[in-house]
Amino acid sequence: MSDSIKISMRVPGTSPMPELLDMIRQIEQSGFDGAGILDSQMICRDTFVTMGLAASATSTLRLFPAVTNPFGRIPSVLAGAAQTVAELAPGRTRFIIGTGYTSASTIGRRPATLRQMRRCITEVKALLAGETVDYNGMSNRLDFAGSDGGHGVPVLMAASGPRSLELAGEVADGALALVGYTPGIVGQALEHLETGAKRSGRTLEDLDIVFAVRTCVADSNDEARRLARPVAVHWGLLWGGPNWLPYSDIEMPDYEIPQAVRDVYPDLGHAPNWEEAIELTQFVSDDVNTQLCDALGLIGTAEHCTQRIMEMARHGVKQLYLMPCLTFAPPHAEVRAFGERIIPALAGNL
Repeated sequence: MSDSIKISMRVPGTSPMPELLDMIRQIEQSGFDGAGILDSQMICRDTFVTMGLAASATSTLRLFPAVTNPFGRIPSVLAGAAQTVAELAPGRTRFIIGTGYTSASTIGRRPATLRQMRRCITEVKALLAGETVDYNGMSNRLDFAGSDGGHGVPVLMAASGPRSLELAGEVADGALALVGYTPGIVGQALEHLETGAKRSGRTLEDLDIVFAVRTCVADSNDEARRLARPVAVHWGLLWGGPNWLPYSDIEMPDYEIPQAVRDVYPDLGHAPNWEEAIELTQFVSDDVNTQLCDALGLIGTAEHCTQRIMEMARHGVKQLYLMPCLTFAPPHAEVRAFGERIIPALAGNL
């Protein structure tokens, strides 16, 4: 992988463990920098067990939960789990935490609040640093903090809105930003991160910043955009996009969203019947869908995706976390496309 751009791949734990480990080995062999292991307890195999086994099965790949949350495990358990993995993969373990999405909805609860995020991140960072934390009148510390040889475990916060980005900039070691992928959107996201960083006397240079992008690679741009329709429309009209599209060049029509789109379970972007979801989004024109796909991530041919990565690198995007449009399917096609065509092309041009 080029020193100029680092690319990680999302890995859903929906396959049996032997297949999951084979996929992670393939990701390393294909030239990726890292692998993010989904944490959704009712859908995926246990994240930290998977990370521990992956640490022993790989030698260079950076490993991280993508993403864990403050309610599935209490902060002291999270810190202990992260430090345990770091012993197996010293210097290549990250800890990424967010408010929870399917991990919350599948157990009938709401995602964590930003207040809960602040408290959890602060506590996990302190424990990993070997500091003492107060628990209901009792003070204690993580006995094996630093057991990875002192490499440390960076704590990043997953953030998709302005307030969460500012919190990440203020209290975390960095951010996994799911905001979109245009120069204007990236610039605005960096401003929010910088605002938060200033609150704690830091700058953007002090932060580890990764941009999460949706991806779908196909033999033609049209086919990739067709396949990505449910994700692009869901983001652009129902989740996330309304916060960020004003900073892009897209002028969104005032669509009336069909009730059938709103009724898809658990939501349009995670539809169990993908072809049906594609049909449900036909009320959005092909032109608007194309713009949404480009604003959201890397959706098109391998050549198109390579050019977009090179363009956005000039706007400060040096780390990418790839989220294939089929959220819970093994990313075989994406790993193959990036490993065989996109990563080699980048190495020769960045």
